Amino acid sequence: MTDRAVTVAEAGEAAVLEVLSGAAGDVGDDPVGNGDDAAVLGPADATVVTTDMLVEGTHFRLDLTNWRDLGRRAVAQNVSDVLAMGADCSRILVALAVPGHTEMDQIAHLAAGIHAEAARSGAVVVGGDLTSAGVVVVGVTAIGTLPRGAAPLRIDGARPGDRIGLTGLPGRSAAGLALLLAGHPGGDLAAAHRVPHTPIGSGTAARRAGASALTDVSDGLLRDLSGLTRASGVTADLDAAALPVDPGLRRAAVTLTDGDAGKGKVKGQKQSPGDDDDNAVPAAAVSTHDESDPIISARVMDWILDGGEDHGLLGTFPPGVEVPAEFTLIGTIREGAPGEVTVDGVARTPGGWDSARGAN
Repeated sequence: MTDRAVTVAEAGEAAVLEVLSGAAGDVGDDPVGNGDDAAVLGPADATVVTTDMLVEGTHFRLDLTNWRDLGRRAVAQNVSDVLAMGADCSRILVALAVPGHTEMDQIAHLAAGIHAEAARSGAVVVGGDLTSAGVVVVGVTAIGTLPRGAAPLRIDGARPGDRIGLTGLPGRSAAGLALLLAGHPGGDLAAAHRVPHTPIGSGTAARRAGASALTDVSDGLLRDLSGLTRASGVTADLDAAALPVDPGLRRAAVTLTDGDAGKGKVKGQKQSPGDDDDNAVPAAAVSTHDESDPIISARVMDWILDGGEDHGLLGTFPPGVEVPAEFTLIGTIREGAPGEVTVDGVARTPGGWDSARGAN
């Protein structure tokens, strides 16, 4: 008798799917819920559907995250796309590929994260699929609904004179990833990278307020805004002073810049178990930079403008429309070259993430 962990290959498909499915729940208006060949969804005036995947080695590393957070992140990034249509998420499907040596306890943690984030979003898991692969792949399909008579918020509706609004604090995920890669696993920024906090209800609020266009910030603020303006045939002008800034970004930039110079915590050095401060450095270390240093400011601005995976909502609001409180106004739309974005009047080429090319 041993306590050796049971692997996916030993447990078999039925056992893995049982863990992923979770306890049977109320299927609401759906004639058929999870467990059949397919789910049969109840009536809806407009159905919103999106899908996305996370691939080990491309989108995540298991030495930088855990299985529960991976499940939450996989759901959150898809829910964000549903919110960006002005809808609310109601159902989740999960397709999973894992190596045969994956342990069933790991699957249980993954499932716990999936169901927890689905519940936070007001959704239920209604099905999925499983196969084996050399690396972990988590694919999620999120389904949402719009109420009767409500039009979806498209990406191509921005018009000259509209104001640009953004939820949340951009750059936190990118800063968190930089900290993780440098050996600083604790703190709010690292947590923000592992699991984005999607603004539940904000898409509906924007639609009800009369937003003209809406998208989510997954590939970077500049890149996603450029996509919105290109689709709309307009130009965006951002006001750098209006951009919301998490104070932790400057502290993180100081830590990492000092680390780059061989001071403070060196890259790859792990924090102690009780060390959960984003910019923790040895007490004896003396920083060669402060938060007002132009090098620090430039690094922070790069995170804010080009860091992806924050999954806030980015919308445009016509003059006279009352912008929901959770949106910070950061610029305006005008006539100009489609897709162009300026920052304080200077055109800036988007960095961020391109799914075909990777990071730019």
